[in-house]
Parts: sequence; structure tokens; C-alpha cells
Amino acid sequence: MLFPGAARIAPIVELETVASTFDAVDERAGHLTTWATLDQRAGRGRLGREWVSPPGKCLAATVLVHTRRMREDAVAWMPLAAGLALADALRTLVGDRAGLKWPNDVLVDGRKVAGVLCERRRNAVAVGFGVNLTLEHEELPTATATSLTLEGAEGTAAVLGDAVLWHMLRSLDALLPALGGERLREAVAARLVTIGRDVRVELPDGELLGRAVGLGPMGELRVEHEGQIVDVRVGDVVHVR
Repeated sequence: MLFPGAARIAPIVELETVASTFDAVDERAGHLTTWATLDQRAGRGRLGREWVSPPGKCLAATVLVHTRRMREDAVAWMPLAAGLALADALRTLVGDRAGLKWPNDVLVDGRKVAGVLCERRRNAVAVGFGVNLTLEHEELPTATATSLTLEGAEGTAAVLGDAVLWHMLRSLDALLPALGGERLREAVAARLVTIGRDVRVELPDGELLGRAVGLGPMGELRVEHEGQIVDVRVGDVVHVR
């Protein structure tokens, strides 16, 4: 068993190898059922990007979160809540250097170590995430990426993966009652390293340059641009400096 600790929190379907954990999800499964692997071959990222990783060195997982009894505005907070839960999980391994880049990448000292992607399903949200566990420098997908090993976390990929999954499931489950509430908004804002940074936002219809100044009531990133506040709900954010 690869993830014995996490299996005490929720049902875990261990996959020896898979194209994408999203493709393995069975919508009939119970709440918090999780499909997880250390060998994902064709992962999906935000904005249609691929998440590519060498086998045995990264955790890929998808958690099925039932939403039948949730308000729609609460469900809309799922990506930010999942990002916060993942950041909380990684802080147990790398300390308070782990922070959120809006909307739901996890950075360690400014370098991406993990990311979240949520997909709506019937009466559920599939919360997918990937974590660089034991990648070495030459294996990193980009120059701005890192891994838990490179940031000082000790353990094999299996040990680190189980620890991350255990903490992620506990944190996400604890955050679900707060979806859509002010307490969650404040918690996410406090962990966002994007706030206070100059940013470039790649929007569907162009580009926005400014400074991220806060998080709005619906989870939107508030960007000051030429003296005005622009609320960004969808876009790819680059930290300029």
C-alpha cells in the first residue's frame, strides 16, 4: 500500500500508472474518495496545460467532493479552498515558506512546487492536484519550479506522498463547512503571496498590469491598475517582482 496514512482518512484508490487521475474518477464513489498515483503520464493543468513528470517522483491525486447540499456560491470557492488545504499540507514539510499564488498554485520561496485544478462533475467537484516530491534540479519542468526534496523535505516519494495526501485530505475536509464564508476568505488572503506583488495578468481578452492589493468577497483577485481597482475572476497571474 502506497498511501497507508491517507487511507485512514478517506477511501484511496491506488493507481500504479494512469494517464490522468481525473480520468479514473467514478462519480458514484463516496465523499472524499481519492484516486492517487506516483506515475501520472498525461496530467492536466490550468488553461489546458499539461502536467508532465517522471514516474515515481511526483504525487498526482484527485479527490471527489460531494456538493449536493452546498450552495452554488460556496462551491465556487472550491479551487481556493483546495489550494489553501494543499499549502497547509506542504507547510508541515517545508514550514511557512509555502504560500499560495492566486488562484491555487503553491510556491516555496517563489518557486512552484504544486498546483490544483478543479473540474465540475454531477453533484460533485473533482479536486485534482499534483506535487513535485523528489525531483532533482535537472528534472524540473521549468526554471521557476522546485520540489519538496530540493526544499529540504526528507523521505522517499512514497513517504512524502502519503504525508501530503494525509494532511491535504484532513485540511480540505475541515475547510468545506467554511466555503463561501468570510473566515475562509480571510484565511486564503492571509496565505496569498500574490497580494502586495506587481503582477501581469493574462486575461481571455488581453493583459493587465498592476499591483495585487487584496481578495474580493467572491475570491476574485483585486488588482490596482492606473489608480483603479480591477476585479480579476479568471486569468493567469505572473508575479513580476
